[in-house]
Amino acid sequence: MPHIQEPAPGLTALLGCNGRGVALMTVLGQRLAARIASGEVGELVLSSTPVRPIPFHRFWKLGMTLRVAYGRVMDRQ
Repeated sequence: MPHIQEPAPGLTALLGCNGRGVALMTVLGQRLAARIASGEVGELVLSSTPVRPIPFHRFWKLGMTLRVAYGRVMDRQ
């Protein structure tokens, strides 16, 4: 889902396009560029969301290892 994040004052990120949002991201990019060029902090088409950490991200490698092992066991049956 396309969204705008402001991780720090003066730093804005536009992300979340999965390949189907070419027109939307083009318009959002133009609006964001106009906002940066004008120096005004006006409203954009989407409101910004805070940057949130991914829960349990530190365990992703363990989770993937266990899932691959599970898949291999299931393939043998």
